Amino acid sequence: GTSHGVERVGLPTTYYSDGPVGPRSGRATAMPAPMALAATFDRSLAFRHGSVIGNEVKAKGNDVVFAPTVNLMRTPLGGRSFEAYGEDPYVQARIGVGWIRGAQSQGVIGNVKHYAVNNQEGQGPGTLVGGSQGSRQTVDAVVDERTLREMYLSHFEAAVKQANVGSVMCAYNRVNGQYACENEHLLEDVLKGEWGFKGYVLADYGAGRNTANSLENGLDFEPWPGVIYSPTSVSLALTTGQVSEAVVDEHV
Repeated sequence: GTSHGVERVGLPTTYYSDGPVGPRSGRATAMPAPMALAATFDRSLAFRHGSVIGNEVKAKGNDVVFAPTVNLMRTPLGGRSFEAYGEDPYVQARIGVGWIRGAQSQGVIGNVKHYAVNNQEGQGPGTLVGGSQGSRQTVDAVVDERTLREMYLSHFEAAVKQANVGSVMCAYNRVNGQYACENEHLLEDVLKGEWGFKGYVLADYGAGRNTANSLENGLDFEPWPGVIYSPTSVSLALTTGQVSEAVVDEHV
């Protein structure tokens, strides 16, 4: 992915690469699956895993790596289970923190994902990019607050507070009725409010739903396909009074 810069204000173009198992740009080193990394219970190895990928991401000219994935394995049928660190939130936190520190030691920005409760596909045909089966984009994860904190958020909190991760990717799914990329509780109350996250929140590809809701509730950047945060969409939200200029400025 590419975020085109704005030369007039000195904003450089930024390049993004996928990365839990290696860069996704041209030929790349295929690293051991993150699930296998977690099975070592070795934090120093997690640092090395992250640093190798971060170095290769940087060598290919990218600035941000879309990794690590730290969603809990609720079911082996989850399409992304192999690229996370298993079913235990403590292990997720320890391996994830090590990985982020390793990647960011190479001068790239880590991107912990997918925030949050993005753990299963749902049932029936879905609307994922590429037409894959499953309804990751529409499933509503209904979770009480204690379970949310203890099982689904603690490893993200560690990524923010202990690894100083530079960016967080919000997920496709709903959490307690509200889409993750416009979820006020997850993004504004917890991530930016309680945890003091100073990086930026970006949407999974195609996870943005509504321009005004996302602006008001914590989404900073939409990397692709740039629909809800296109110049036209943001301008319309401003001119119709759905959001204020101050809200847009805060995201910038």
